Amino acid sequence: MRRLTWALPLLASVVASTCSAEEPNATNLRGFYRDGQVFLQWNEPDGLDGVRFRVLSADRPITEANAGSAMILGDWMLPGSSTDWWLNPETYGRPLSEYNDPPEVIIDGWLLEPGGRRIEPGNGLFVHTVTDETAGERYYAVVSWPEGSEGEIEAIVAGVNSLSEPIAGRVAPVRPIWQGDPARMPAEGAGADMPLDLVLHAKRGRGGMDWLVFGDRSLGWRESLPFKFGAEVIDGAVRVAPTDRHWIDRILIEGNDACQRLTPAIHTFWSGYNTMIFDPERMDQGTCVMFAERRVLWIVDWVQRYFGTDPARSYARGSSMGGCGGFSIALRHPEVFAAIASAVGITTYAAGEGGDSTRRVTAYMGDMDTPTDMGMTVGEWLDSTRFVMEHDGPLPFVIMANGRNDTSIPWWTTPPFYDAMQQRRQGLIAAWNTGGHGDVEAMLPDDIRERMTFDWMHRFATNRSYPVITDLSTNDDPGDGPADDGDPEGYINRGIEWDEPIDEPDRYEVILTWHLDATELPCRMNVTPRRIQNFTIRPGERIRGGLTCMDCGKEIHSTIMTADENGLVTYRGFRILVPEGSKMTLTRAGAVDRGDIEAEW
Repeated sequence: MRRLTWALPLLASVVASTCSAEEPNATNLRGFYRDGQVFLQWNEPDGLDGVRFRVLSADRPITEANAGSAMILGDWMLPGSSTDWWLNPETYGRPLSEYNDPPEVIIDGWLLEPGGRRIEPGNGLFVHTVTDETAGERYYAVVSWPEGSEGEIEAIVAGVNSLSEPIAGRVAPVRPIWQGDPARMPAEGAGADMPLDLVLHAKRGRGGMDWLVFGDRSLGWRESLPFKFGAEVIDGAVRVAPTDRHWIDRILIEGNDACQRLTPAIHTFWSGYNTMIFDPERMDQGTCVMFAERRVLWIVDWVQRYFGTDPARSYARGSSMGGCGGFSIALRHPEVFAAIASAVGITTYAAGEGGDSTRRVTAYMGDMDTPTDMGMTVGEWLDSTRFVMEHDGPLPFVIMANGRNDTSIPWWTTPPFYDAMQQRRQGLIAAWNTGGHGDVEAMLPDDIRERMTFDWMHRFATNRSYPVITDLSTNDDPGDGPADDGDPEGYINRGIEWDEPIDEPDRYEVILTWHLDATELPCRMNVTPRRIQNFTIRPGERIRGGLTCMDCGKEIHSTIMTADENGLVTYRGFRILVPEGSKMTLTRAGAVDRGDIEAEW
């Protein structure tokens, strides 16, 4: 098996499609179609260096005479693309020198068929996802060009690096390739109606290796970029573990993190990277596309369909870079995720006196003013506080923890996020302490750690209502951002528990209880029902709210509320007097005495 060299020179400018008389570096080109994709393989000579490969497609045999009009499917490809680079432990950013017992560095080819043999490493592989434009019988060619050249590509020879016979392909769902023992492959529907638990790893971490996918053009800077992920049934849920590593066909020598410079693969803090990532000289001409987000959503969608999970019950959890992914992916997709738990995650990427989190992403995205595919700049997109303030509908319920002395994930942008979630009446439980980056989670009380588990989050669903708590009287003060402003340790919305609401067309009812020290009672709060399914409230509608103390079973307060422009009503001044809690009942105001008034007490 051939060993590959990861050290690469800087890339040169784009080359044109003109041919030279050189013999092809790609030989024995061959291919097949399966599950919506055309798999192309070719041989490469030993020791090939200083060249890049290009894949062409056309509806007729590709020759030197018509190569300029052929469709370019992929370009700037390194030699050795048949090698499964996910097998290299250094791909994930941890040098072998850091291991007490260094793992073996395996050089082998991709496994393209469950239970089959791996292909030979050190050669070429390109997987094209068939589109409407490339469906039907198509011819393919693979050519190389020298880095630093002014436009010449190698010769095109029929039957050598250009197919003499077409491959027929059609648009069809792409099927991930199982990488393990075929007898252990999960059956279709194995997770029927189960929740989906998405685990987002920290920097230098790795997800599962069970399934392999070669992405289409929307999932990376070029087509055919491979990614692996785990998906299996664990304790009544489908656990999904993707990996935030992206092959860029060069070493990111300008990266701020040394772990980005071990192999031609980068992490993105679960966000995205520049479309010109393959050429550092052209990065300022590129757009930042949220490829990591797209890839995770692709995985979640496939798992939901294949395993049959409950589409209303998907959750995300992560710490550090994984916690950042909760905000950059899951928070922004309330149609997919019901709840997220984020430990020491970045809510807003910014630079200021409190620290600089932008250094985490600029090397592969461009500066914070770089445009994104989302119609805004990188800085705007990575500002979760801005996102919350501009979002009217319900967001995933958020459980989060951060540290005031965290030099890796600066604290100062976190309190504004708390404030935005409370202002916009979104579900939040927040904890903070004086811990550093690696200490925060260990310093959390048991009840907060419990609420950051999937088991606790499983109570939420995108089609199930829950009460949002704001302005709880027992909340601590996080301050406005400076390290010495506010309570050193504290919580927002800690201590409140609730039963599943009764959500009927003419009545909404929920019991809120207190699970901490009873000496802190009574407590006061505002309560806003979110994700209401049946007790639909129209903007401007009058709703009667009643409060029943559970120890006496009597209604002790009522109020009339008027729904805002989004159909939301908030019971202001709701109180819990005893640990057994209080019941909030909402009914249509037209059925009650008009003498009731909107009241504080």
